[in-house]
Amino acid sequence: MKTIVLMILMLALYDASAEEVKVTRMSRVSGYTERFELKTSIDEKVMLDCQSFIQGILMGPMGETAIMLQEWECEELMHDMKKSLQKRQPHCLEIDFDRNIMDTQGTCL
Repeated sequence: MKTIVLMILMLALYDASAEEVKVTRMSRVSGYTERFELKTSIDEKVMLDCQSFIQGILMGPMGETAIMLQEWECEELMHDMKKSLQKRQPHCLEIDFDRNIMDTQGTCL
């Protein structure tokens, strides 16, 4: 029983490693209809690409790190981000960089 409780606790702590990334601007990349360069709270270059074969959030100068998204997730993120920024509010992404996944996304509180 102690082992099970310890495992659950460890999993809960592992999930807590997500980092908040604030997006304050998204600019369409010329030549694309659904690819955007994002201005964020992290130092790396960040792109949201919902048009290419590999869709998701690409980080680094050449997109070395990718948070892959399903087509519907990418579309939803793109539309939600546009709504937040049109209201002049930053959009927050909770990203787990260890597992390369996006936990949650939404208008920053």
